[in-house]
Amino acid sequence: MRRWIVGTVAAAALVAAAPAAGDGGPAQGAVQGWDGIARGSVRYVAVPTPGWTSVQLIARHSGRVMNFMNVKGNWGIPLVAFDNGSDALLHDNRTLVLGQASAGPTLRKESTFVFVDVRKMRELRRVHVAGHMAFDAASPDGRYLYLTEYTSQQNFAEYRVRAYDVRTARLLPKIVTDRSSWTTTMVGMPISRVDRDGWAFTLYGGAGARPFIHALDTRDVSAVCIDLPWKSDPRLIYAYRLRWDRAGHLVVRGPHGRALVTIDRKDLQVLSSVRHP
Repeated sequence: MRRWIVGTVAAAALVAAAPAAGDGGPAQGAVQGWDGIARGSVRYVAVPTPGWTSVQLIARHSGRVMNFMNVKGNWGIPLVAFDNGSDALLHDNRTLVLGQASAGPTLRKESTFVFVDVRKMRELRRVHVAGHMAFDAASPDGRYLYLTEYTSQQNFAEYRVRAYDVRTARLLPKIVTDRSSWTTTMVGMPISRVDRDGWAFTLYGGAGARPFIHALDTRDVSAVCIDLPWKSDPRLIYAYRLRWDRAGHLVVRGPHGRALVTIDRKDLQVLSSVRHP
């Protein structure tokens, strides 16, 4: 599997998280304030208060707070890529996963996630996992949480993908890797994310090497890496976005919507690309 640069997911956005120094390691990609998660006519936002986090239901057209609940501790909404924080609202459209929004100089020995019912505005459960973890995705049935596990005390950019079985309350021993590769530890920056039919596709770049797309099969706990046809990062790669075309192909689009790479979603192969993006 390719190696890519990640930090805490979307470092610029995490400025809004107001992390508390000394709580351990990089923050879990959990953002407070900003846009939160938009679904239909409402938006869910995590707002910090002294000792608590207010999870608020906000009407998008008026900005009014329609409902809220308080969760003890410092929590935020996980941002899985620069352009996507919506995956933290699970497929039932009512369960929101919150991650720890604090950071510090060392890795945590344990990570905690809070499940919130945003319809009844109540806390459902807390999941405790050994190691320093960040939320990445969830399976359509909500059974598996996919987490990025930070693995190096010397380099907070290094991590690997793990799966947590919610039904059995245990972290699966296997590392979620490309089926054709032996590499388990990765380094990279997630730039764009789209989902379809139980797959989470993430564009990674910023490593100075060849960028690629990580295709995570959230149903079957496996992954595939799709190399993009450039030897190094294009200059404007942070403005690239993953999208779908009318034929259902996965497309990497440039800043002005130009199709740079087209990928067949069934066999995960590059169909066409431009030489100089």
